[in-house]
Amino acid sequence: MSQSDAVELGAMVPGEFDAREVDSYAAMVRALRGVQDVIASLGAVPAAFDALAEELVGLRTRLEPYAGPEHEQAWGRMVQVPARGRAMAPELQMIPAGEGRFEGTVRFGRWFLGAGGAAHGGAIALLFDDLLGGTATSVGAGLKRTLFLHVDYRALVPISAELQVEAWIESVDGRKIHTRGRICQEGVVCAEAKALFLELTPSQGWGRGASGDFVQGAASQHGSAQIDT
Repeated sequence: MSQSDAVELGAMVPGEFDAREVDSYAAMVRALRGVQDVIASLGAVPAAFDALAEELVGLRTRLEPYAGPEHEQAWGRMVQVPARGRAMAPELQMIPAGEGRFEGTVRFGRWFLGAGGAAHGGAIALLFDDLLGGTATSVGAGLKRTLFLHVDYRALVPISAELQVEAWIESVDGRKIHTRGRICQEGVVCAEAKALFLELTPSQGWGRGASGDFVQGAASQHGSAQIDT
C-alpha cells in the first residue's frame, strides 16, 4: 500500500497542513519510531543511557519554544501521516473498502514488544481503539467517544511484521455506533475486537469530565469522558 493510497481515520480535530509540513513531520516521526525501537532493544548500558538522557534534555530544551495549545499541534491531527503522526501508536495505514468497511496494514515495532516476539496486549488494545474509533468517525459529523471496547486475543501478534487489518461498521443506533475489527497474519486471526462509540452533540463539547461538567473548547485536554447517552 502506498502512502498516497492510505487514508487516516478518526482525527478528532484534523489540522490543515501543507505538503512541506507533512513531509517534514512524517520524516521526524519515522526517525522517532526508529529511535524508540532501538531503545527498546538495548541491554543495560549505563554510559549509553547517560549520554542519551543528556541529549534528550537538550532536545527538549530546543523544542519547548515551539510548543503550543492542543488545537495548533501537529501530533494526532496530521491525517496524512500513519497513526496521525503519533509515535505512541503502531504504524497503521487504511483504505476504504466500501459499505462502511476499511482494510489495510499495521506494523508493531520493537517498542511495542510484550515478550516472546509478540506485541504487548495493551498496544493491541490501543490499536483497536484507534482503528475502531476512526471507523466510527466515518459515520456522521460529530466527535466520537469510546463507550465500550472488548478485545479477544486469538494468537500471538508478532512485532516487526506487516499484518493485515480490517474494520467495519456493524450497526448504527442513533448516536451509538457499533464497530468490529480484526488483525490477521497470512489469513490467521490474531486478535479481534468490538466496540461501541457515541457521537457527541455540540453542547457536549469533548464529553463529560470527572467534575461532572462538559469540557468545552478545541484547546481543552481530552481526558476521560463520562457521557450521557
